[in-house]
Amino acid sequence: WDEHSHNAAELARRAEQAGVVMITVHGRTRQQFYKGRADWRAIAQVRAATSLPLVANGDIETGADALACLSQSGADAVMIGRAAVGRPWLVGALSTYLRTGEMPAEPSRAVRLAAALEHYDTLLALMGEATGLRHARKHLAAYADRLLASEPVGPLMQAERLRLVTSQNPREVRDLLTSLFSYTPAVEAA
Repeated sequence: WDEHSHNAAELARRAEQAGVVMITVHGRTRQQFYKGRADWRAIAQVRAATSLPLVANGDIETGADALACLSQSGADAVMIGRAAVGRPWLVGALSTYLRTGEMPAEPSRAVRLAAALEHYDTLLALMGEATGLRHARKHLAAYADRLLASEPVGPLMQAERLRLVTSQNPREVRDLLTSLFSYTPAVEAA
């Protein structure tokens, strides 16, 4: 629940006795919610308590994070959560880094756009338009925010981002995504 009541090791022992074959532990307490940093060293208590395959999670955004987490936790693998929202290729990139020590380059804008469009269309197909549109908003925002944070943009693109995450029209969303990923500063200045 909080930093004074870690119970993951005991729960892991019980789970192993009950027949569980793998455990994933998030290195953050319930009381922390999304604040503070995940405590990868606390996951090591679970490693000491069980011989099950152990997956560590929490605040893993870079190759260096993945290595540090594995080292501090003693886990067998890492799981990526929020860091992959808006960049689903991150999981593969971190896997490459852990295997080779080399972090792949960020995908091109065209590849990122294709991933965002495929993700959006899949959500609509699986959930239906009404639910898919609502569910897609956080993902659309993440794709846009990661793009806009990495490159200089003006007020026009910020307005496009707002329309992207509020539009109820799938065609408009696709057009706005395409516009965002096709943006060049010279176009806005003209």
